[in-house]
Order: sequence, then C-alpha cells, then structure tokens
Amino acid sequence: MQLTDHEKKILDIVKAHPYIVDNPEKRESVAKTYGLSEKTLRNRIAELKKRGLINLETGKDQEEKKPLVTEHDEINLTAVWDTIRLKRKLITTISAAFTLTGLIYAIVATIYFESTISMYPAGELGQSGGVLGEFQGLAKTFGVGGLGPAPTYNIPDIIDSRRLKKDIVLKTWITAKFPQGSNLIKYWELDKEKLFSPRKWISSFLPQGNYSSNQKDKLAYEAILELDELISVKEEISGLITVSVLMQDPNLAANIANYIAEFVKEFISIEQQREARRNREFVENQKIEAKYQLEKSEEMLTDLRKKHPIQLDTPELQMIRSRLEYGVEENRAVYITLRQQYEIAKIDEAKENLLVNMLDNAEPAVKKAKPKRSLIVVISLLVGFMIAIPISLLLDRKE
Repeated sequence: MQLTDHEKKILDIVKAHPYIVDNPEKRESVAKTYGLSEKTLRNRIAELKKRGLINLETGKDQEEKKPLVTEHDEINLTAVWDTIRLKRKLITTISAAFTLTGLIYAIVATIYFESTISMYPAGELGQSGGVLGEFQGLAKTFGVGGLGPAPTYNIPDIIDSRRLKKDIVLKTWITAKFPQGSNLIKYWELDKEKLFSPRKWISSFLPQGNYSSNQKDKLAYEAILELDELISVKEEISGLITVSVLMQDPNLAANIANYIAEFVKEFISIEQQREARRNREFVENQKIEAKYQLEKSEEMLTDLRKKHPIQLDTPELQMIRSRLEYGVEENRAVYITLRQQYEIAKIDEAKENLLVNMLDNAEPAVKKAKPKRSLIVVISLLVGFMIAIPISLLLDRKE
C-alpha cells in the first residue's frame, strides 16, 4: 500500500511512542514535540487504525490485512489462521460460554433410563392364507363373492397407535415416586398448574371460540404427546422389531415396555380370533346355501325322472336331463368342498396361533441412558468454536 510522507511520519511517531494510541495527555505532549496538534495526531491515528495499519492492542504498526479470498476464489487459510491467532481471546471466551451452557444443561437435565424389548412376527402373521386363502380360488370358480385377503398386522403401527398410548397414560403404575400407584398424568405432574407457561400465556390472547374440551381429555392428550417422544420403534430388514422406552424410573420403563409387548400379542390374537370367527360364519352361510341349491337341483331331476321315464326320452328331454344331472353334480361338488372348508374353519377358530415371538423382555436399566453429559459438553465446545470463528472473522474485517 502506498503511504504519503505524512502517513509515514505518523506511523514512525506511533512506533516510537506506542502509548499515545490510548493516552490523550501523552499524545498531546508528543504532538507538540513533532510540531503537530493533538487533534491532528488523534485523527491520523484513527484513520490508520481503520485501515488496519496500527495494531489496536499494542499500538504498533502492522502490515495490511491479507484478504480471506484469493484472486483464484480460494480461501486464504493463512489469513484465517492469523485472524484466529489475533482473536484467540474472543474465540476462547465464546467457546467457554457455550461449553459452560452445555455443562449446566447436562447437569440439570432430566435423567432417563431405557428399557427395550425385541420381538419377531411369527410365520403366520402378515401372510394371507388360512381359510380364506384356501377358499378364494374355489370362490372365484363358482362366483362366490364377499371374500377378501386375510388381514395383515404391522406391529410398529400398533405400537404407534393412540389407543395403546392412551392405555399406557391412564393405567395405574407403581413407582418409587408413587408407591400406591398413579397414572402418567399425575406422575409427570401435568395436572398441576405451572408457575409460568408460555404456551398458555400466548393462547390467552388468541380467539378460543365457543368450544371447551374436557380437562381430563386435555391432560390425556398432553401426556400422549410427551409419551410419544419417549417410545421408539426400530424394525430391521430381518424382521426383528425393537421397542425402546425412556422413563425417569427404571422399573417404570421396564413395566411399560413389557406392557407394550403384552398389548401387541393380545391385540393381534383377538383380531385373528375375530377374523377366524368371521371366516367360519361366512363359510357356514355358503355351505347352507350350497346345500339348499343341491337339494333343489336334486328335486328337479327327480321330478323329471318321475314324469318322463328315460326309455321315452326325446332329444329335447335328453338335453334337459343332461343339464339337470350336470347341475346336481356341480352343486354336490360345491357342497362337499364347503363342508370340508367349514370343518377346517372350525378348527382354525378353535386353535391358538403363534403370532409374535418374544425374544427379549424388558428389564430395569442399571445405567442412565440420557443425558450423555460428556457428549453434550464436547458438542457444546465444538459448536461454540464453530460460531466464534465466523464472528471473529467478521469483527476483524470491520476493524
């Protein structure tokens, strides 16, 4: 950078007397020595500061700052490092502030314990088949309607259902905090008025309309939302399903996880039994209808034989007789098949199918799962450092 003789003179004065940068009295004395006014010297020093030719801390002259981006649009790492070195105190302060904040959060954050269960859907679960599966081909052949595919049950969807979560929220649980038992609404103290609730304060300024929901329903809804954050389901490619439950009480976490397992098994079992009963009733109705059709076709054939002996058949009677005999055979085949399927349906309704294989039941955790204090502190330090560097670069470019 080209400097005027006057600017060079000011730099030489500052180099010889660095204390004049921040000391007005000594600056006035030095200015008189060099034949300048204190105001002129002060203004020239300020201009050189803005141009980065005088170090703000020591008062010593320095070289022109290197650009952060080179002519080839590349980041100048040397300039970045010089700025970091120059602003190390600011960077350290910001990083320490973030680290301290993370440490405080890690200390005061609610401690959670995790319990898990793992299960496999059994072979029959989720597969179409059973009575309806075997009967569908026959039904289509004879035009029997009303059959659909066997229902499938997705275990993660069952666990994520509002029905299950509401049962968990309203169920009475024995915990160390409430030895006599309480539901999760009381356990989380959602029924108590908070000293300050930002959401409630904001909602008080919004139009509410004429609708007012039940207080119990509101509390249950809030508890379900909180429980939703504490239950996670993971499904592997192999079919293994892992359910994790986080709770402040390790025994409560294990009890809820095991309750989820029992709910899933019971729900699927009841639904399968209901479906088996529906299948049996459907096949039974079809069997009754097939028996009626068979008896009707047999009566028509018998009437024909009584009125028209086979020795006196004309070509027209032979054709009618042939059709009636074919109808009897067809109805008999349908009835026999439906009779067999009806017996199978009764057996299928009576037997207990294995639908879910439990691999691991939940046990109370011996170590906390959250918060991970070391990880929180390390992340806070890194975040503080990443935020401090851009701030330092920005401030350095403005000086």
